[in-house]
Amino acid sequence: LLLPSRRTIALLSTPSDSPVSLNSLFEISQRSFRALNAKMNATGQNIANANTEGYSRRRTTLAAQNTVSPGLYTPPSTPNAPGSGPRVTAYERMRDRMLDEAAAEAQTGQGGAREEARLLSVLEGALAPDTDSGLSASLEDFFGGLNDLANAPTDQGVRSTVLSKADGLTDAFNRLDQRLGSLRTDTESALASSVDKANGLLDDVAALNKKISEARAGGTPDLAAKDQRDRLVSKLSSLMPVEVQPDAEAGYTLSVDGMQVVQGTETTRLQQPDSTTVEFGKSGVAFAPGDTNGGELGAQLRTLNETLPEVQARLDGLAEDVVTEVNALHETGFDQNGNTGTPFFDPTKTTAGSMERAVDAPEAIAAYGAADAPGNTAPAQQMAALSESLTPKAIDLSASVGSKVQQAAAREEAQAATAAHLQSMAEGVSGVSLDEEMSTLIEQQQQFAASARVLSTAQEITSTLLSM
Repeated sequence: LLLPSRRTIALLSTPSDSPVSLNSLFEISQRSFRALNAKMNATGQNIANANTEGYSRRRTTLAAQNTVSPGLYTPPSTPNAPGSGPRVTAYERMRDRMLDEAAAEAQTGQGGAREEARLLSVLEGALAPDTDSGLSASLEDFFGGLNDLANAPTDQGVRSTVLSKADGLTDAFNRLDQRLGSLRTDTESALASSVDKANGLLDDVAALNKKISEARAGGTPDLAAKDQRDRLVSKLSSLMPVEVQPDAEAGYTLSVDGMQVVQGTETTRLQQPDSTTVEFGKSGVAFAPGDTNGGELGAQLRTLNETLPEVQARLDGLAEDVVTEVNALHETGFDQNGNTGTPFFDPTKTTAGSMERAVDAPEAIAAYGAADAPGNTAPAQQMAALSESLTPKAIDLSASVGSKVQQAAAREEAQAATAAHLQSMAEGVSGVSLDEEMSTLIEQQQQFAASARVLSTAQEITSTLLSM
């Protein structure tokens, strides 16, 4: 092998006032290939994961090297040196934090409205306002039977029908009370399940914080773990209103109502001191969902602590009114045996779940105004007239629940539209467009060919110089 002469070395090198040497061209080409390789890897990753759920588009950011490093054949850089090629400054996910936060807030509203509409629909179905077995229909049947009795007080068939319709009314109250109890039990189970699900998501976010932090310390960012963490936060947002505070060192810090539930690798798990309360760890601070928001947890808590107690109280109040007012009029009348002062319903059982009739025989119904005046049916007429004041209460109860169902459905529709719009905007930033990626790939292919041409030209010049 022949060693290059001083003349050849001089030709390969660059005078002190010249910005570029042939050897620096090789270095620039090498760095260009590495940088383009990183960009093409990002593009290939995007294309491969175009249909992967939760995947965020990757981007490689390049920057120019501003100095030329001196070497064996390269003199120290001069003030006007153009640089030594590109370098990769960032390999990152494309996300818009503001859009992510807005979408999460909309998901919280949508999740809460959807769950509230579901629970209220079950409650509305229990009231059965449009069926013959509904409470209002049962009241109308009972008072209608009393009206028939006022017109035919001696008809034993009519009297038996009154007792049958009274049993239908008490059964309607008892059945509705049982269904409210079942709905309460089911909602308590749903709340416990939501709490367990939320705690699992919180633990997973904390674990990913640790994994991402360790990868960052090792010099290789774990972008797939970041995508997974964002998916978990999205699921968590449907359960409760979560605020995200990103931190490069500690990862995501999650807060709910000002209480931190995730900080770095530490979590504050949700606790249930009883079946209708959710607290943050052992702090004693309860989760207060507000009137219309709060995610699925908020809807379940409102149902348990507000909606069901309100409906139960109104139902028991109506049962007590029926028992008290019917008994008050029945006790003033006389039955076919001449007895008076007897109650129609058991006066000691005035709740919806315990209500039952006390009259045990058709002839014991006190329909007469006097023992010796069979044509006087004032008590039966007055009891029948109670329909005007009591039946509307049952209708109002069903209507109030139906109104809440409509409001929750309207909120769900509005929040779903908002969430879909924001999600579409967020995907416009983080989603993968195959057309765009293919166009980028063609552009990178051309850049690669151009860089190869620079290297080929440098090789030809070097060969020419060496042959000289």
